[in-house]
Amino acid sequence: MSGIVKITGGKKLRGEVTPIPNKNAIVAALPAALLSDKDVVFNNVPATSDVEKILELMKMMGAQIEESVGVVKINCKNINTHRIDPTIGGQFRGSLMFVGPLLARFGTAEVPLPGGCELGMRSIEAHVDVFRAVGVKVERVGDSVRFIAPKKPEKEYRVWQIEASVTATENFAMYASGVDASFELMDAACEPHVVDVMNLLSFMGAHVEGIGSNKVKITGTRKFKKAEFTPRPDFIDICGLIVAAAVTDGKITIKGANIPDIVDGLIKWFSMFNIDIQKTGADLIISVGKGGLEIDSKKEGFPLAAPNLPKLYPRPWPGFPVDAIPSIAPLASKSRGRLLLKNWMYESGLDFVRELNQMGADIMMMDPEKIIINGPVKFKGGSVTTPSVIQACKAIFLAALADPVTTTIYGVDILRRRYPNIFEVYRHLGAQIEIVDEKVGGVK
Repeated sequence: MSGIVKITGGKKLRGEVTPIPNKNAIVAALPAALLSDKDVVFNNVPATSDVEKILELMKMMGAQIEESVGVVKINCKNINTHRIDPTIGGQFRGSLMFVGPLLARFGTAEVPLPGGCELGMRSIEAHVDVFRAVGVKVERVGDSVRFIAPKKPEKEYRVWQIEASVTATENFAMYASGVDASFELMDAACEPHVVDVMNLLSFMGAHVEGIGSNKVKITGTRKFKKAEFTPRPDFIDICGLIVAAAVTDGKITIKGANIPDIVDGLIKWFSMFNIDIQKTGADLIISVGKGGLEIDSKKEGFPLAAPNLPKLYPRPWPGFPVDAIPSIAPLASKSRGRLLLKNWMYESGLDFVRELNQMGADIMMMDPEKIIINGPVKFKGGSVTTPSVIQACKAIFLAALADPVTTTIYGVDILRRRYPNIFEVYRHLGAQIEIVDEKVGGVK
């Protein structure tokens, strides 16, 4: 665990900021280039560590890659292996996204068991389940997993997922897009980044019906076309910026974030905390409503767990996204009232609130998936070590911005996996952040 920053909070964050492109869309879309022998151009590519690893793996497999600032052109005509390097591939879960395109291209794929963010069991069972449903054999080979596609696939398949898994949906879609058959997937994930990947596969030549719904039908092709991909903004980054503006009583304009099918549901939830979100052209302007932050149990639409106890919990899209749940803990801590916050999707998804309590929060942990937050509090700062979970680290970071105290956070380097320039961005908005350990990157 590396990276140390010292944050002096209490600064009202103000200014304009452009959210990062959706990292999860890029991580799934880049391997899709393996399906084709034509050029695929990716725009607005973030310089995250996961992206760097994916491109390195593709180069090792024989891909020709041209990189300029934010733009990557990939040609996979000379790909010569179905195996993913175990040293690099075992470091992060994104390597699992090579299974679908490699299966479609070679009939077999071998990937290391994935590492990365420590959050619950996060098994690969959802992927194994959908591939086995279409005749793929799955076997353990040392520290890797081998997938073998049927030599003569059936003409039609109909598959029900065991869960609406984002990555399993994307992986399955990439395989289906490169096979001469029709595949119908029920309970498909429909998050914005899944929509982006499905659109890319359609642009490349697959016939995809039901994009954006939980029932997707894909008819594959062997003749792919040139394509271009531009990810839309990361809605989790947008959520973090909304919370940052709220807990610091600031005013932030989020450029290009007014995309209704991405933010309208989020706006509805955040407005229940008395956060004022104005749509102005393509942008969102965030500030705190008159009277300050409040969790109002009488507010229309706020679900209740008990009298005077509103609740918030994650749901598959278009419900509240699970990755935004941690940021609600510092928001609720700075709001009048109390909130039951749940995270049933991950076994230890709320463990990080111990660190928030150490900083001065008033949170009762009922179990690792369920907490009651009492607010408002004043955070007292101090020294905190974050768990190896990106969004838990982000929640602690947001809490450190709120009050005029100094917080030293250890282990922040994990934020770079999703937010490569996060400290520069928040400094630009007025945050006082000192880089103590240069492993974090950026400037002091």
